[in-house]
Amino acid sequence: MRLAVGLLLLCLPLFCEQDGIIVEDIFGRVVNQAGLTLVDWDGYMANPAIKFVVIPPAKAQFPATAILTANEQRLYFDLPSTVGANGPRKTISFANASTHVVVYLGNAPDRDSTDGLFSVKIDFVGADGRTSTLVMPVHEIDQDRDDGLHYKISVDFAQDATAFFASAANRAPVEQALADWSYFFDDRKLDPVPAGQEKTLIWNSDGFTSSRNVTNQAAYTGSLLYVYGIHSAALRSGGEPSSQGRVQSSHGAPLPLRRSGGVEIETAGNYNSIGWLTSVSDARWWATANLGNQQNELLSIAHHESGHALAFNPAQVRFAGFKRSGCINDPAVMAYHRGACLKIDSADHFDGETDDESLFGAFGNEYHGRAPARRWFITKLDLLAAQAVGWKLRRTSSFVPVSIVTASLPSGLSGHPYVQKLAAEGGIPFYNWTLAAGSLPDGLHLDSFSGTISGTPTRIGKFAFTVRLQDYLEGSAGVTRRMTILVGR
Repeated sequence: MRLAVGLLLLCLPLFCEQDGIIVEDIFGRVVNQAGLTLVDWDGYMANPAIKFVVIPPAKAQFPATAILTANEQRLYFDLPSTVGANGPRKTISFANASTHVVVYLGNAPDRDSTDGLFSVKIDFVGADGRTSTLVMPVHEIDQDRDDGLHYKISVDFAQDATAFFASAANRAPVEQALADWSYFFDDRKLDPVPAGQEKTLIWNSDGFTSSRNVTNQAAYTGSLLYVYGIHSAALRSGGEPSSQGRVQSSHGAPLPLRRSGGVEIETAGNYNSIGWLTSVSDARWWATANLGNQQNELLSIAHHESGHALAFNPAQVRFAGFKRSGCINDPAVMAYHRGACLKIDSADHFDGETDDESLFGAFGNEYHGRAPARRWFITKLDLLAAQAVGWKLRRTSSFVPVSIVTASLPSGLSGHPYVQKLAAEGGIPFYNWTLAAGSLPDGLHLDSFSGTISGTPTRIGKFAFTVRLQDYLEGSAGVTRRMTILVGR
């Protein structure tokens, strides 16, 4: 169906698949009508971005362009693109009819547990000025589930001599950043630390020039981090574990992690003297790029400096060993990082490294990556690196491998409608369901998007087949399960 107004060609979904814009996923499925599925992983971390391919209309004139927009400010496209209150925007070009453009769509995390329904609009403009438009649904699966079983970090502001943290508005972003990290760590059944038994170096308020040692005033279990303001000509913040203190222990056995540390926040701003943005709004993740000429976001910098205080500093013995070798060559890190060793630079940052699933820069590379550089998120790569340093990660959803949950299927009756949805979990849940072997009963079919087997069986018998499930990860063979449907009279 065509509805022409001047040079405007409004492309409805069915028309788009025949003679207009076509969008395919990594499995070669046309997703014009089904749309894309994003996941908001459990915990506040960078989520995986979804790759898709934009194919121009068959009758378009070239060269051509297309503008992609979305109606949700938490969404982003891969670079080059923009983000903001009106949602993301990206322009792509087509040299000729054979040009197929790869685009990534991602979602900044939130802290609720509510699924989302958004849309991506593609406005295509040919060389002759004719335009066509596709509006495609975007489904967000929110997996946030706080069971309250995560690691305990005690935050102590008592050493702040600047009065910066007398303000609740200044305390909140740092407390949130520490809670974001601790959410992913297992409690390890650690031994309690009695009062007066842990020594921690504290920098004086003039910055990183002089220091003193303090001891914990109260008993605690987990980690103790002193958070305080500083001000110096360097205009930088910091974070470190305590080399003066001891390591954690569980049932008397030592663990390779320090049990205290500090986070120092420059009161004037981050490499400038124009103050801080203190909002922790999920929606306004795009509010600043954290550049030197902008007000930086305190939550972003606190995410980073807390990472130093908890894991990425040579005071942690395993990190020191990795730094001497130049990279983290841990098997789990390398398996996720396409077989590559995670490089460490002199500043204890992951030099030039990007989290491949979210496209965001990894720890210390936050200004770079392939996603818009705005809020600094904890990435899956960062968490695996923390695990290599000695932290035990909880089984949050980003670390659950893809699997088929359905163990068996009910019987059906010939001539009667049959509907059964296969269940799955784990991985990146924009799933692809296919038959790997065998065949379904005559009259039934498997929907590749939903995993629903439906139809009306037309022949009795016992039908054995093997289902394959792939999550949205290129090159993955997926998992399989052999199943049987018995069709009776």
